Amino acid sequence: MQWNDCDKLFATLSHNPENWYLYNLTKTTPDEVLEKAIFIDKITRIQQIIKDKHQERYCGIIYADDIDNPTMIKIFDPQNLGKSCGSSENPPLAKWIISKLKPTTIEQIKEKPQRFISKFFNNV
Repeated sequence: MQWNDCDKLFATLSHNPENWYLYNLTKTTPDEVLEKAIFIDKITRIQQIIKDKHQERYCGIIYADDIDNPTMIKIFDPQNLGKSCGSSENPPLAKWIISKLKPTTIEQIKEKPQRFISKFFNNV
């Protein structure tokens, strides 16, 4: 995904904030969809984290089933992408799953110890 695709996807989500589950795999599985304002706040914060922490020429850490009309999105943690060669016995799981369908529990990710600044983004 290119950066303009990423921006388009987040704009689509912001303009259609109804009936979304947001599953942070370091937290418990959500039982309910998020309220519109909370959803917009969380995706805005996720987008900012990605832009701040993923300084690449393209945004290759977000996957959507359909950029124009998404129903499921996986977003990988820019600070936990595994080995640079892409081969690993334990490839990283997505950090966030945004879905119209209620997610099922996925093996929980062990949160890395937080540095001072990352504590401000703990509730994303």
